[in-house]
Amino acid sequence: MADGAPSGDARHSISLRGLSKSFGQMTALLPTDLDVRSGEFLTLLGPSGSGKSTLLNLIAGALAPSSGTIRLDGKDLTNVPPRDRGLGMVFQNYALMPHMTVFDNVAFPLKVRRQPTHVIRGKVAEALARVGLTGFEKRKPKQLSGGQQQRVGIARCIVYSPAIILMDEPLGALDKNLREQMQGEIKRLHQDLGTTFIYVTHDQEEALNMSDRICLMSVGRIAQLGAPGESGELIIER
Repeated sequence: MADGAPSGDARHSISLRGLSKSFGQMTALLPTDLDVRSGEFLTLLGPSGSGKSTLLNLIAGALAPSSGTIRLDGKDLTNVPPRDRGLGMVFQNYALMPHMTVFDNVAFPLKVRRQPTHVIRGKVAEALARVGLTGFEKRKPKQLSGGQQQRVGIARCIVYSPAIILMDEPLGALDKNLREQMQGEIKRLHQDLGTTFIYVTHDQEEALNMSDRICLMSVGRIAQLGAPGESGELIIER
């Protein structure tokens, strides 16, 4: 997540070829080919153990693949460290630093990249405005609701303009009403930014409501890939 992040157009694509992951004798992800289109909202949908989070963590660089390649706009990322991939990650558990204010949590990626103070202030203000948290800069995470904490996590992710935004079950810890509200907010954010999103969930309704395409995963492989239809069905590509 990176100093070497692609610049210019906010839309970037990912290409996976033969990507797999095994843990000892257990295969978590069978050799997988997948092209994530520039600017799309792609959801990896499946139950626990289907391989969806493994696939996302391979793209992020949190796991090393057993085989295969990962390319961002044609550039090989397979062995590139996570911080140098130019990708952003939003977690289910928010991953906020409790001793830091909202401002400092969101500013952290920019401070790591040694951005000037005036740049940090401007980018943090813009990111917080995008997630509806202007005025919350001085609060600590414990003073926020679950939905507000997740918004801080999203603001921290987008503040440095990553090439691709990865989301691993970001709404899983929220109640039903708040989850539905956040679905709309994340979809609007995707439309506003124009950035490519890869989103993991086990919730079929969530996937159908938010996605341009859905990659349905089962026992470590892609079972189906397609776009949500008007009647809630999946229009299959493969």
